[in-house]
Amino acid sequence: MRDVVRCDRTLIWATLLLVLIGLLTVYTASVYIAERDIGDSQIFLRRTAWRAALGLVAMAFAYLVDYRSYRRHAKKAILLAIALLALTLVFGERVRGMRASLLMMQPGEIAKLALVVYLADVLTRRQEELADFRRGLAPRLVLVGVVVVLILFQPDFGSALAVVALSFVMLFLGGARLAHVAGLGLAAIPVAYLAIRKVPHIAERWSVWRSAFDLSLEGLDTQGAGYQIYQSLVALGSGGVTGRGIGGSLQRAFIPDPYTDFAFSIWGEELGFLGAAGLIVLFAFVMVRGLRIAWRAPDLYGTVLAGGITAMVTTYAVINIAVATATLPTTGLPLPFVSYGGSSLVINMAAIGVLLNMSKRTVFEGVGGASAAELAKRWPARASRPRKAGRRKRS
Repeated sequence: MRDVVRCDRTLIWATLLLVLIGLLTVYTASVYIAERDIGDSQIFLRRTAWRAALGLVAMAFAYLVDYRSYRRHAKKAILLAIALLALTLVFGERVRGMRASLLMMQPGEIAKLALVVYLADVLTRRQEELADFRRGLAPRLVLVGVVVVLILFQPDFGSALAVVALSFVMLFLGGARLAHVAGLGLAAIPVAYLAIRKVPHIAERWSVWRSAFDLSLEGLDTQGAGYQIYQSLVALGSGGVTGRGIGGSLQRAFIPDPYTDFAFSIWGEELGFLGAAGLIVLFAFVMVRGLRIAWRAPDLYGTVLAGGITAMVTTYAVINIAVATATLPTTGLPLPFVSYGGSSLVINMAAIGVLLNMSKRTVFEGVGGASAAELAKRWPARASRPRKAGRRKRS
């Protein structure tokens, strides 16, 4: 008899496929601009390849570390992330009008993963107190509010919105009362309304979105504020069913930084509706595998952590694709694993490594003549009885 450790290999292949799609998209989307402005058509491809290699190291390291050990460092991690965000406001490099980069990294990307780890720990430790909003839930929201405010000061409204959405998911997974979660959602509505009315760049993006949402483009300033989303829609529309072919994009010469926020548009133009739909299905598949890992987690902390990481990747993917298709106002969020950006790629791959660690289980070869694959299929959901008991206790 021999013990064999198995992890979710399907998730590994899905992640690697997304990274390869990212390398291809970054190259085809950036080749024209890189040659025109820098004189090196492969510079963004090489940078992304190095970052993907670093991401593989981060994913392997996270896979080898027991996910339970993160609990001991959860509070320190979120405090470090807050400190980095604060330092970015003072010493950070300006990128597209935002102070979002510090020492060649984006602390906002670190903060989102640190927030998931922190909320997973504190929500599961304070289960008995969550029914009391003032004593149980409100103190947990203080650090979330600090992270959101610091990101807004960069100013990065899109990332702040994504962090808020992610936090709502974490509260739900952690067992917060639905009435409290719904109340927080309703309280956010007037804040969003004031932001749209009073903050110029947010108001401009809202106005552009209203003109582009129904795809009639009536009243859209296609040469001004609406230029970027207009070019994105042209790219997706011109791709047709099967696309122009790899490297055949025309709109990459017109969309500003097509390899970042609007990488999905270039992919859709070159691979068409089938390619765009396939990429969406691939993200949905990663989401399903992540939720499967969360469901099979051996403890409540694992369930919340895996669910939070899955939500982190999925939320950013949904928002980015929604922006590219004019379903949401422009936010400036990258498409996970696909858009150009080192911090995003490395952090997301490290997060997948955590999921892979949680997916590990031991099977036994040589028992009754069954193979390891057959025994793996018979392996029971380890978390089913403890999780149900825990839910009855919380209710």
